[in-house]
Amino acid sequence: MTIAAAFFKRDRLYLLLIIFILAVNTAIFLPLEKKGQGKKTDVSERVIGKEKMAEQLLLERENVEGMLHKNRPLAILFMLTSLLILAIIFLGILVDLLLLSFKLSRKKIEMATYKPHNISWNAWDVAKVVILFMFFGYCIIVIESLLAAPFPILKNNNFRMILNTSILDLLCAVFILQLTVGQYKEKLISLGISFKNFFRNIFYGIVGYMAIIPILVGLLIITAIVIKLINYVPEREPVVELFLKEKDSAFLIYTSIFTSMLGPVIEEVFFRGFMYNAFKKYIGIFWAVLLTSALFAGLHTNIVGFLPIMTLGILLAYLYEKTGTLVSSITVHTIHNLSMVLFVFLIRQIRS
Repeated sequence: MTIAAAFFKRDRLYLLLIIFILAVNTAIFLPLEKKGQGKKTDVSERVIGKEKMAEQLLLERENVEGMLHKNRPLAILFMLTSLLILAIIFLGILVDLLLLSFKLSRKKIEMATYKPHNISWNAWDVAKVVILFMFFGYCIIVIESLLAAPFPILKNNNFRMILNTSILDLLCAVFILQLTVGQYKEKLISLGISFKNFFRNIFYGIVGYMAIIPILVGLLIITAIVIKLINYVPEREPVVELFLKEKDSAFLIYTSIFTSMLGPVIEEVFFRGFMYNAFKKYIGIFWAVLLTSALFAGLHTNIVGFLPIMTLGILLAYLYEKTGTLVSSITVHTIHNLSMVLFVFLIRQIRS
C-alpha cells in the first residue's frame, strides 16, 4: 500500500470534510460574487460611502465631546482614565529600559518552569482540529436556523455570534484534548497546562504586558496615521458593536466574562500550546512564532489592528517558549482583553 493510499484510508473522514467545507463555501460565495458583479458600484458611489462613514465618525466625536462637556463626573472619569493610560505607557517604557539594561549587562533572567520536549502531534493534527472546527460551525448554523422559530432569541445576531463562539471554543478544547491526551497519551503539561510556579509566571505575564504596551501604542499611532493618509475608514469589529449596542445586561455580563477570561484560556491552548508546538517541529522557533502570531492576528481583527495584535501574539509565544507553561501568556491575554472590554464600556457610557 502506498503512502498516499494509507493516508487516505486513515484520514479519509477529514478529507471528505474538506470537500464538504469547500463545497459549502463555493455554494455560499459564488452567488454573492455574481450578485456583486451584476450590481456594479462606480468609484463615485464608493467615495460617497466612505465620506458618509467619515461624517458619521465625526458626528459621533462631536457628540462625545458634547456629552463630556455636559456631564462633569463623566468628564472627570474620562480624564482620569486618560491619565491612567499615560501612566501605564510611561511605566511600560521604564520596564523596557530596565529589561534593556539587563540585556546589555548580560544578566540572565531564569524564567523556565519546564524544559520543552518533543511532542507527539503534528501540523496535520492542527489541520484536523481546524477542519472539525469549521464543520461543526456549519452544523451549528444549520441547527440554529431550524430552531429559530421555536426559540426567537436565536434570531438575535449578537446572541448567535457569542453562542456559536462559546460552543466552538469548547469543542475546540475537547478536540485538542482528545488528540493530545487521548490519542497520543501526552500529559497536560505538553500543552503548557500547569500550575507550577503559578504566581511567578503571572508576574512574568504582567511585566511582559507592561513592556509591550508602548510598542502596541506606537503601532496603533502609526496605523492611524497611515489609514488617515490613504483615506481608509475601517469598520468596527462585530464584538465592539455588540458591546456598544446590546441592551441585555445579563448577556453583556456573560460576553464580558467569556471575552476576558474563558476565551483567552482556550485560545492560548490552541495557538500556543497546540499549534505553536506543532509548527515548531517543522520550521523552528522563530518562524513558528511569526506564523502562529500572524494567524492569531488574522483571526482576531481587521487590517487596522493586524500589526498590534500580531506583536501581542509574538509576546504570548515568547512567554510560553521561555516559561514552558501557558500561565504567563494567559495572564497577558486576559489583561489585554479585559482592558479592551473596560475601555469599550467607558465609550458606551460616554455615548449613552
